[in-house]
Amino acid sequence: RRRGTGSRACAMALRRALASCATPLAQSRASPAAFALIRGFTTGSVDAANATVPETAAPAGGTEPIASRKVSFASPSGPPPPAPKRVLVGSDGGLRMADDTTVNSGVPSLTVQQAVAAVRANAKGKFNETVDIAVRLGIDPKRSDMIVRGAVSLPHGTGKTVVVCVFAEDEFADEARAAGADIVGGQGLINEIKEKGASALKFDKAVAHPSIMPKLAQIARVLGPRGMMPNPKLGTLTTDITGAVIAMKAGRVEFRAEKNAIVHCVVGKTGFTEKQLCENVDAFMATIMDLRPRAVKGAPSATNYLKGASLSSTMGRGSHRIAKEALLKAAADGAARAKET
Repeated sequence: RRRGTGSRACAMALRRALASCATPLAQSRASPAAFALIRGFTTGSVDAANATVPETAAPAGGTEPIASRKVSFASPSGPPPPAPKRVLVGSDGGLRMADDTTVNSGVPSLTVQQAVAAVRANAKGKFNETVDIAVRLGIDPKRSDMIVRGAVSLPHGTGKTVVVCVFAEDEFADEARAAGADIVGGQGLINEIKEKGASALKFDKAVAHPSIMPKLAQIARVLGPRGMMPNPKLGTLTTDITGAVIAMKAGRVEFRAEKNAIVHCVVGKTGFTEKQLCENVDAFMATIMDLRPRAVKGAPSATNYLKGASLSSTMGRGSHRIAKEALLKAAADGAARAKET
């Protein structure tokens, strides 16, 4: 215990001595050997401290200069590294340098016809795969006035068998059965869904007459999260029950922009011909362009609205990017074809 107390006292005395040597006046008066000895003791290497003290001649005034450790830096060898180049994104989604030299990003931009052909060629599943398109829009989905939501009737349908349910009563229920609705019901169907929940939803699309809409509030929590709640903007809450059922059966598809401003939509099956898939894509892009936010502060222009799109199948190899110019052309072709029909 005495030895430990003495060691601590000695260490504290050396720290005070070293602190006093840190002043310019003390450094000028102290000898280099003593200063290096104190420094080596604190680091635990007295010999190394003595070895670093250079032998310098004393000046005429009698004061010895203070030794300092020299640090050498290795000079770089070889030519200097090249300056970083700026990479820009073109209007077609491709990459290019600031000096207009193109960059191979590994993902070429295709036309709609080329993307459709590539999707059909890479579909290796043993079933009729679904073809899906994802379009990235230049909107702010957090703003309520920039929400892109709607429905499109594809010219050749989706290739799926759609089960349509109609909420109606009395003569409107008879009209729905005559139009070909798979499930027709009123208060009894609403009570069944209210009791069983999602397990009672044995349909894909729901259509309702305005007269029964107040009763649907009882199952809004079941239909709403699944996108089955009738909505007048989507044409599923209407007095024209026959027209709504026929549109649903013919391949009416609903879509909405997600939180990352991407819209997904089914445009057919790989068993479709290339012409049928291209026409479905054109009709979808025409509808997307019609829903572009206008007369709103910060709304994107026609050139900045479409950022890019990709086409893929259920089990195909990767996705195929479509150029921005090809999307604009597809939207124009779809609008022209819709006017002709």
